[in-house]
Amino acid sequence: MDMLCYAIFACYTVSRGGDIVAYKIKVTIMNTEPPVWRRLRIPGSITFSQLHRIIQVAFGWLDYHLFRFEFEDAIVVEGDPDFPVSEIYPGKRFFEPDETLVNELLSEGGNCIYIYDFGDHWQHKIVIEKSLKESKRNAVPLCLGGAMHRPPEDVGGIAGYGHFLEVISDRNDPERQEFLAWAEKDTKGRLFDPEYFWANEVNEKLRYVLEDTPEAAKDLLLAPGGLVGLLKFGWTEPYIDVKGKRYTWERIGNLLYYLDEDDIVTLQVLPGKRRKEWGRHM
Repeated sequence: MDMLCYAIFACYTVSRGGDIVAYKIKVTIMNTEPPVWRRLRIPGSITFSQLHRIIQVAFGWLDYHLFRFEFEDAIVVEGDPDFPVSEIYPGKRFFEPDETLVNELLSEGGNCIYIYDFGDHWQHKIVIEKSLKESKRNAVPLCLGGAMHRPPEDVGGIAGYGHFLEVISDRNDPERQEFLAWAEKDTKGRLFDPEYFWANEVNEKLRYVLEDTPEAAKDLLLAPGGLVGLLKFGWTEPYIDVKGKRYTWERIGNLLYYLDEDDIVTLQVLPGKRRKEWGRHM
């Protein structure tokens, strides 16, 4: 079964002349049908590691596999002393994703391949479609539209996903319930629906994708006194307001993945009547 996944990105970056420009980028997970796609705005003055994180969040990947970006004459991948890049990709220039800005290479060729999970081998073809003018609002990634849910992690690539869809679409298949229960790791308990997509849900995660780093998690959760903020009740769920930043339970849970197991984490709750006193110590 052929499947085709699309995602479109608009990103801000610095051109060689020093002007700020935007790129409209199309990202395609090859060989998928019907298309799973996203349209997003992303800042271009980011590293390839940050672009990787944005793509992960945009599609809902769980980010526990390796990745790389391939260009015609270059490769962006984390170096491994046991597997020299020069031997695996002879003749290609090598760049570290944490140290290389997107515009350093995207402005050269206009396209590349982003590969996530070297086992399932999800290939995302990235093509710059258009340059746009600067706009301050585009500094934060934003999902403009999309359709379809991405395949489950570790499903076995395109062929495995085709089999997965056949099984869950047949209510008489004896493996259907087992497959659906297994896929809850990708939906956080929701019934897997290959057509599911909700832009607001994606945007809630994209709002802080660039600021929630391992360093930020440690500063926030391992600081003396722990996470301290004001409890607020949003439209859909409660959250903690920390100096104007919104921390939902899901966001806090994602930050915990950056810590080490058995780290001691403290969430501090103070009675509302002590709010003024607490505010003086912020």
